[in-house]
Amino acid sequence: MRIPLTRLSARAVAVVATTAVALGLAGTAPAQAAYPSSYSVKGIDTSRWNHGSAINWNSVAASGQKFVFHKATQSTGWVDPYFVQDFKASAAAGLMNSGYHFYAEGTGSAQADHFIATLRGAGYTGKAAGQLPPVIDLEHHNGACPAYATTTHIGTFINKIKSAFGVTPIVYTSKWFVDDCLGGNGGVFATTPLWQPRYQSGSNEPAAIPGANRSWSFWQYSDTGSVSGISGNVDLNVFRGSLSELRAMANLGSGGGGGTQLPAWPVLKSGSTGVDVRALQYLLNARGYATTVDGSYGPATTSQVTAFQRANGLVADGITGPATWSKVIVTVQSGATGSAVKAVQTQLNSKGYSLAVDGSFGPATLSAVKSFQSSKGLAVDGSVGPMTWQALIGS
Repeated sequence: MRIPLTRLSARAVAVVATTAVALGLAGTAPAQAAYPSSYSVKGIDTSRWNHGSAINWNSVAASGQKFVFHKATQSTGWVDPYFVQDFKASAAAGLMNSGYHFYAEGTGSAQADHFIATLRGAGYTGKAAGQLPPVIDLEHHNGACPAYATTTHIGTFINKIKSAFGVTPIVYTSKWFVDDCLGGNGGVFATTPLWQPRYQSGSNEPAAIPGANRSWSFWQYSDTGSVSGISGNVDLNVFRGSLSELRAMANLGSGGGGGTQLPAWPVLKSGSTGVDVRALQYLLNARGYATTVDGSYGPATTSQVTAFQRANGLVADGITGPATWSKVIVTVQSGATGSAVKAVQTQLNSKGYSLAVDGSFGPATLSAVKSFQSSKGLAVDGSVGPMTWQALIGS
C-alpha cells in the first residue's frame, strides 16, 4: 500500500531496526550514553500532518523549543502547503529553523533543483540570522530504497546545496538506510552534520553511520511527543552540543556562521604517541578510568580504552576513533577543575597558548578558549563542548 507524502514508512523501518538490534540481528549495536532528557537544546520537526489545527509558534517557542525543521519538498515537484507560512512564522517567534527535502522520485540533481528553488522562494539564503543548514531526508520510501538513492546522486544533491547556499547540508538518515540502500557505505556523509532517528530507546542513541566518521548532531528520539502550540503528536529532537554552538550553526552570536567545518577526529591506537594521546589519557581519568598520562598509547591505555568502550556500548577494540572521542569528552567551562580541564589546557598549549596544566579553568584558560574559538569560527562562549573539543583535538 502506498503511503503518500509521509514519514511513516521511515518510522516503521526504525522500529524494525530497533528490534533487530535488540535481538542481536543488526551488525552494529547503538551507542549507549545518555537519555534524550540529558541534552539541554531541544527542538521539533513539522510537516502538513501537524496542522490538524493552526500552529501557535509563540507557544512552541515558550515551551522551551529552540529549533525546528519544516518539511519543504519531496521528489521533483511537490511542496508542503504549510512550508512558507511555517518557515516565516517560526522565525518570527524566535526559533532557529530550516527546511528539509524528502528524497524520493527523481535524480539527485533534479530533486536538489526543486528544493533550492522552493527554499529561495521562501526567503531562505543559508546566511541569514537564525537559519540552520537545509536538510536532505534519506529514508525508505513506501518500504523501499528510492530509485536514485546512490552515493553518486546523493553526492550531487549535497554539492548542489553547498553551491547554492554556501553551507553544508544536514543529512537525516539511519544506519538501517545506509546498510540497505547504500551498501553499508556512508562515506558520502563524511563532511555533513547528521540527524538520526531512534525512538523509545532510553539511553540507546542512534547507531553510528558506517563510513561517515562522525557522530550524530541531532537525535530524533520520539514521533509521539507533545508540545504546547501544536495539536496531536509531534517529532521531538535534541541537539548534541550547546545552545551557543547551535546558534553559531544558525548564523547567530559571536561565533561565526553555519559554514564552519570541523576537522575529523584523529584515530589513535596502540603505538600512537603525542599530545592527542595525552589529552585522551586525561579524559579517561576524568571518566574514572585511571590511566598514566605519558603521551604513549601502550597496553595500559589500550586496556582502559577497551573498558570504557565496553561500558558505553561501543565496539571494544581499544582504538580511539570518532565514536569513542564523542563519548569520552567532557564539557567544561569557567570554574571547572580536574583532568578534563588538564586535557583542554594540554591541547591549547599545543596550539601555541602558554597555560599552566593545573586542572583549574580560571581566567587564563577562559581567555585562551575564547581566543581559540574565535580563530576557528566557533561560538565564542568560553565553554568547551563537543564542537570545541573536535576543533581542539582534530586540528
